[in-house]
Amino acid sequence: MGKIIDISFLIPTFNSDKTIVRTLTSIRQQSYPQEKIEILLIDGGSTDQTIQLARRFNCKIFKNLKTDIMAAEAIGYSKAKGRYVVFIAPDEVLEKRHSIELKYKAIQSNPLIKAVLPSGYKTPKDYSPINYYINEFGDPFSYFMYRDSKGYEYLARDLEKKYGVFYKYKDYLIFSFSKSKQLPLIELWAGGCMVDLEYVKSNFPQIKNKPELIPLIFYLLNNKGLLLAVTKNDPTVHYSVNSVGKYLKKIRSRIEYNIYLTPMGKGGFSGRENFESSFSRVKKFLFIPYSYSLVFPLIDSVYLTLTRKKLIYLLHLPLCLYTASLIIYYYLLKLFRIEHAIKLYGH
Repeated sequence: MGKIIDISFLIPTFNSDKTIVRTLTSIRQQSYPQEKIEILLIDGGSTDQTIQLARRFNCKIFKNLKTDIMAAEAIGYSKAKGRYVVFIAPDEVLEKRHSIELKYKAIQSNPLIKAVLPSGYKTPKDYSPINYYINEFGDPFSYFMYRDSKGYEYLARDLEKKYGVFYKYKDYLIFSFSKSKQLPLIELWAGGCMVDLEYVKSNFPQIKNKPELIPLIFYLLNNKGLLLAVTKNDPTVHYSVNSVGKYLKKIRSRIEYNIYLTPMGKGGFSGRENFESSFSRVKKFLFIPYSYSLVFPLIDSVYLTLTRKKLIYLLHLPLCLYTASLIIYYYLLKLFRIEHAIKLYGH
């Protein structure tokens, strides 16, 4: 009889050798029993040292022939043997040694809790300042649509203020969003989020053939009236990009994926629209006039800069203009059926 696996870590990789050691070290240093953990690394054809480094940490390595992230998530989802899965990117680090133990405790505390969020993203001080903006809001369009912070100083506080808390414990908060007209932006497929994989596979068999639903698991669970836990003092450190130029490429990729409805787009905003209110579906059209008004994004830029005490947030205005211009550009390409090759995420 083989050993029982409680938790499967799912990590999609592609030339990730600059950050993967930090990620894997943080997993192997967890207080949760290592014999009950498996690490699944799904690689999209790395040509650097990613695979060699992963072998040092006793990872189970799978090839992702399609190279894209959605394909990697699908492979990991099907191969995972754990009752629970932790989705984590190769540039993310669990800061606390008891992170998994805390999430496991939270998800076990109530049968209606089927997913657990960490406290939010933390930006490393020795990394590019643009990561403060990325780790809080992702991109200007997401900020405009949701205004939900993913920063560890704000995430739980903002959720409680905006939606109310269902129950408070010493180490975590429990939320219910089933009666909320507008849902928060919550993606469980990265960040060190824990999901009841056994429940999800049993209740949402459609995911097997539609991997783009994996990033939308929160919304599927919410439709069933289930609960979400958010741990306290449990940040995930995120080494997203090392320059503004790299970030601009990521924004471009997100726009391409959503406009051309690729699997990544269907797992992103385009997929979330199916769970949104009619107001949200109309609101998206206001992003371009919001951006070109200059006044409104400038007000938000100043507000974020003053409240966060970081000048990097002044980039919100130019980032809005950049994003809005690309949206128009790619919509025109699609409208006039001009051929366009979509590159890998961020490339």
